Amino acid sequence: MYHDEKFANMGDEMQIRAELAAFLAHVAVDTRGFSVVREEMHCVNPITGTDGNVYCMPCREENFDASTSTCTQGSLTSVGTSYTEYCDKTRQPPQGCACPADYGVMAADSTIVGATGYVAASQMFFERGAIVNSWNYDYYGASQALTGDGNTLCENPDLLSTNPQMAWGAGIYKFMEKMKFGTTGSTAHKQAVRGNYGGTVEVLYGEMECPSGEWISGQHQILVRERVAQICSTGAALGVMLEMDECDDGQDNCLICDGLKEILDACILDGTCPDCQTWSNYVIFVSDAPTVTPLKIIPPDDWGEWNDGRGGPNCGRIMGASSWLAATLTFVGLFLYRQ
Repeated sequence: MYHDEKFANMGDEMQIRAELAAFLAHVAVDTRGFSVVREEMHCVNPITGTDGNVYCMPCREENFDASTSTCTQGSLTSVGTSYTEYCDKTRQPPQGCACPADYGVMAADSTIVGATGYVAASQMFFERGAIVNSWNYDYYGASQALTGDGNTLCENPDLLSTNPQMAWGAGIYKFMEKMKFGTTGSTAHKQAVRGNYGGTVEVLYGEMECPSGEWISGQHQILVRERVAQICSTGAALGVMLEMDECDDGQDNCLICDGLKEILDACILDGTCPDCQTWSNYVIFVSDAPTVTPLKIIPPDDWGEWNDGRGGPNCGRIMGASSWLAATLTFVGLFLYRQ
């Protein structure tokens, strides 16, 4: 779909760098360093069934160990029980994907030999994508934006785990389209272009991570701190500084993630985010910035060309960690020249 707002193609070069830095910081956190393609807690130890499909064991946070990605007790214990997370029955087409009767129903032992508590990944709307999409309404919106048809991802949400272009596209869709409720149209894209990283966190993750000093979820407490560390890293790599709270009095739709700046200050003092301590050393000042125009790449007529050598749309993972990194560097290189 075509929009007036353009990803990494608005404003001057430093604004483009700022947007890329914010976007890649969130991608790095949401994909656990460009290596995870399905939400680990709701897809523990994915396996391939006798029918060739991928199955996941859903887990509750209290039973999940994020450090080892293991679950002490799966959420489903008997055939016929279902896992109803991430499908809001009040938001059906055209507000979201339909919640089918068999949504999240535990697979039979004949499909998953010797394993219990698994559901088909192709049924579930848990978190996936370069920047996470979740819930049936996110998938419907991403599907409309990427394919023009809401049913594409409704019928197979696991495409965001197996198709690289869909995974990156869904992340860009979320960055460009998601709006903070109660604003008149502020997106993470708009917050990033104004150099306000805290605003991107508020738009994308809302009350789950903002105010960042409050306890909402142990997992999200960790994630919001990782977002601070990552923006220091990507900001330094791209030579641009973003603020945790870049809102002056009178600015419309400038959003704040309360507590984010305090996290930054604390981690600089205690050394837990070393890139933040040296970030300013790598900032390119406007007078020293390259004068070339950022390179614009026209996508190929045949999107299949993008899959050459990458495993195609049916590969089991989006990419391995090294391939994610290579793709990311290429992704940045498409927009910026570096001196």
